[in-house]
Amino acid sequence: MATTQPPEETPVFPSAGPGCDTCKKPDMSNMTWEDGAKNFFSAYFAAPRMWPIGYILGSPYSPLRAEVEMPSKNWRNAFEDLLALRSGRGMIPEKDRKAEDEHTARKRFELASFSISECNYLLDCNKKLEASYLESRQWAVEHKEQHVVQTITNDLLPWIKSKNQRLIANAQRTKADYDTYKDWTASCSKLRGQWVASLITSGALPDWRSGMYNSTDGPVMAFSKRNSPPNLDASFSISELELQQVFEEGLPYDFRSPALLSLAATKALIERPHTIPKSELPNDPMERFRPSKSSIIHQSTECDLIKMPDGSIGPKAKIQTTLADGTTEAKEFEDNPVGVLEEIQGAHRSMTMMLGAVEKMLRGLDEPLKRAAKVIIGDESQVVSLPEG
Repeated sequence: MATTQPPEETPVFPSAGPGCDTCKKPDMSNMTWEDGAKNFFSAYFAAPRMWPIGYILGSPYSPLRAEVEMPSKNWRNAFEDLLALRSGRGMIPEKDRKAEDEHTARKRFELASFSISECNYLLDCNKKLEASYLESRQWAVEHKEQHVVQTITNDLLPWIKSKNQRLIANAQRTKADYDTYKDWTASCSKLRGQWVASLITSGALPDWRSGMYNSTDGPVMAFSKRNSPPNLDASFSISELELQQVFEEGLPYDFRSPALLSLAATKALIERPHTIPKSELPNDPMERFRPSKSSIIHQSTECDLIKMPDGSIGPKAKIQTTLADGTTEAKEFEDNPVGVLEEIQGAHRSMTMMLGAVEKMLRGLDEPLKRAAKVIIGDESQVVSLPEG
């Protein structure tokens, strides 16, 4: 296991290969861009000051790599317990694990139910639209409007059928995903960057802080060491999308940096003109995706270890959230893992919806979505639904 940062540390550079005697840097003149980047990130992640963030992101023995190769074991919880013991708070209590697991299971069921309900609502809308097309076609037949008959038969009805097939496929995929992941623990259900951030808020990494920003790649996680000397920077930022590409697709780290959604851009999106008169705003499908002044554009987290009433050592998580109107909200959570989880997941949802608003605005596409009970598959006797619970 890597050691903690020594009292005096010099910047780390790759030691393999020939290099100049004075700077001790390797000769990269004949390296490809990919090899140079790989060399740089390997050295940076291996620097003692980057422990354990560098180990998690860069080591071949990282729990994020182990779970890909051996998914049957909960490598995340085991690694968090080791870090928590090292920090002085002790292993994560079973009651905390159980509370997070129950919260995650409930949210997963609610999300899957809502997604399937949306599909059902749209299928119902399409069914009514199809009936109106059939009625119009009958009228056209009676009045010998052959071009109308052909348009409805060759274009509109196949279009409705295609939309219904996509909706049904989406509902079936949602049901299949729910069945696959319904028994996953809370830690394994977290996105990779969110899980690393949860190591900080649980007290396993009290020497680090995290930040979440929004970008063109979606939420970006930034990690930095508290009280790090200016000449020995210990920080790293990466989007959840890139973490997925690195650990699932085997792509290397690179120096690409996605564009962040700034406060000014968010304000412009909030204040953009309405697409239809205000009197009809409840029916404007774009309004569902308009971010409000309470939309979250940044969230930072850090944690201190404190003595709990029962004498044990526990975490006091501090979360500061920046809203789209420029105001900030600060909250503290003492030994409350579910409260922290809800706060962080809420910020992630807010950022994801805001990014969706930008995409919807650029494409000018959307449909009103409402709740319903089931998804009709083919005839009305077949349905996609989730079990009660």
